[in-house]
Amino acid sequence: MSGRARSIPLLLALALAALAPQRACAGTEEFSTFSVEEQERDDESLLDHVMSRTPEAWETEWCRAPLALRTGQGCLTSGQWFTSIDAKLRASMARNAWFGLTFTDRENDAVDYQFVDFSFHLATRFGTPYFMFRPFHDKSRQDFALGLDVGADTTVFQMSAVLGLEDFFNNLWAFRQTTLGQTAEPFVKHPFEPALSFAVHRPAWRAEMGGRYLTPQVKRIIVSYAFPDLDHLTTLWGSYVWGSLEARTAGFDWTIATVNHQAKSGVWTVGTPNDYLHDYRRQWSLETTLTHALAAHWAAEWRGLYQERTGNVESATVPRAFAGTDRMMQIEARYARDERFTVRFGALRDRVTVYQPGYAIPNSQGSRYEDRAYVGVGFKLGRVSMQGVEGLRLFDKERYVLTNIHDKGFLQLQSTF
Repeated sequence: MSGRARSIPLLLALALAALAPQRACAGTEEFSTFSVEEQERDDESLLDHVMSRTPEAWETEWCRAPLALRTGQGCLTSGQWFTSIDAKLRASMARNAWFGLTFTDRENDAVDYQFVDFSFHLATRFGTPYFMFRPFHDKSRQDFALGLDVGADTTVFQMSAVLGLEDFFNNLWAFRQTTLGQTAEPFVKHPFEPALSFAVHRPAWRAEMGGRYLTPQVKRIIVSYAFPDLDHLTTLWGSYVWGSLEARTAGFDWTIATVNHQAKSGVWTVGTPNDYLHDYRRQWSLETTLTHALAAHWAAEWRGLYQERTGNVESATVPRAFAGTDRMMQIEARYARDERFTVRFGALRDRVTVYQPGYAIPNSQGSRYEDRAYVGVGFKLGRVSMQGVEGLRLFDKERYVLTNIHDKGFLQLQSTF
């Protein structure tokens, strides 16, 4: 076989890698900032999260673009804003190698973290291994990862495997990197974060499944070298698992998806282990949608979403528990002359059930119904897609003053370069 012929599979692998969606590595911040009770500050939290999503019609363009930016934003409360930003770029380093940069920003009432990842990829006949580096101002928080991508969204099978090395410079190969006078926080047990995801693409259906696991960590917060009993011990572990199935049959597009996010953290003083606090939280959801084309430019969609949020704080002084259940339904009609102009309007209703035995958090409004109508308009100008959605108040009464029937606004934007 000639050298040129042997290079064809390698070039094909590189092309497929360029089409594959970025496999962002998570970090400890995804679990340490995770909260189920904080979402009660916004009585319409689930409705706001759904309305802030970027349209599914934009997903293919996002996955296949080497340089792209997208964001979904919206109002949570009178003082809080929902922010989700993703950006990515790729640059060729050689015939079979490329450099990647991704930016991830999640700021809402469930999590709060920002990641900037630098990665170096090498395409081979057997997949695309890569190395990732995530810098932080605090050197002890810097993360590294080793990964392997196989296939793309244009192939029948796609797989991504990652081994995250969390807080690499904090007592992994050496003692924690600290500045003069800074409190040392060495790991007693260092965390790692393995992750695995795979997908199967067929003409009539598509399935995806994946998860990541933050192994249990134990960190010692050194308060006094002279009196070690004053030191604190902190723990953290977490997991994030998701799956989805998409199919098209009898003129209907049908999807079902599930997500399970959980974390547990703890803290106590070395000298008084009975004075402890353990905080476990879990949020899982099951969502299904059914979409049908009504005419040449019209489509209707129904969405059902069931979500459970549970929290259990074990404490020697103020123990508490929280359980919240959302049962949300959404109906929507869409008009699309073409991809350059779309109009959507619909309504949502969420039945929220809250159970708080013992000490109750003050922000919750308890069990309730939340209703909202909305209208949205989208444009595509060149490579830039934009959409604005205006929420309209229906039957539920709010604690805050509303302007006429205005009930929050949302914005989505995506651009390739």
